[in-house]
Amino acid sequence: MNSGFALRPETENQQSHEDVSTIFNSVFNVELATSQEAINKVFEIRYQVYCIDRPFEDPNCFADKREHDAYDLRSAHALIRHRMTGDSVATVRLVMAGDNPDQADFPMEAPCIHRMNQHAQEAFAGARRDKVAEISRMAVSREFRRRLNEDESGTGISDFVCYSDSENGKRAMPYISLGLFAGILQMSVRHGITHWIAVMEPAQLRLLKRFGVEFDHVGPLIEYHGRRRPAFTEAASLIEGIRRRRPDVWSLITDNGRYLPAKPDTDFAENEKQVA
Repeated sequence: MNSGFALRPETENQQSHEDVSTIFNSVFNVELATSQEAINKVFEIRYQVYCIDRPFEDPNCFADKREHDAYDLRSAHALIRHRMTGDSVATVRLVMAGDNPDQADFPMEAPCIHRMNQHAQEAFAGARRDKVAEISRMAVSREFRRRLNEDESGTGISDFVCYSDSENGKRAMPYISLGLFAGILQMSVRHGITHWIAVMEPAQLRLLKRFGVEFDHVGPLIEYHGRRRPAFTEAASLIEGIRRRRPDVWSLITDNGRYLPAKPDTDFAENEKQVA
């Protein structure tokens, strides 16, 4: 496969003048993985990232070369695809609470939440568990990262990396993270999720903040599959903050306002709006 990617440096100032929604949508598209074929592609990317590139999981446990776990039975999944080739380049899942007490926990909950401050812990405890979801297994494919010299991070995230391609000139790696957030939002609207928890690399949190994506609560640096920070937020407040700080990023993540998260205790069904 030859997509014409070439690494080149990018500055924060240069990125601040770009319309990220137009740029992202000219090169990539967001797809909710609802078919078995798409879900298998999710698991294949995860196997490459989490079993081979960054061996957090034992590859011998996955003879089919598709990484999966018990949480996937109560998760939704999204993919980012490269428009020109159709290749799947990134994935993320949203882990939700199950239908019985044995499935009520989240992967990061026990090791991470108690490390956050009291205010964050109280906010998490006060949210309806069936409206909370964990952003998890965010990963960029090895092939795509290799073309961008991004193999140092399993998520393919660094502070600022940009590539050029033959389709439309300058492109930026951070837009992949924003595209994944668009997928996260679409899944959240579909499932009535009002709050997100996550544990992220510091570089990824810095990158998101530069694009106006800020969590309500961010905890201390901890050891959890590497050095990471736990985070918790009300989805609606995060999206509203993006709208104020970066309307172009808001446009990308919400699909021009089509997908808006429900506020706690409101009817989420009214929050998916068809834009004429």
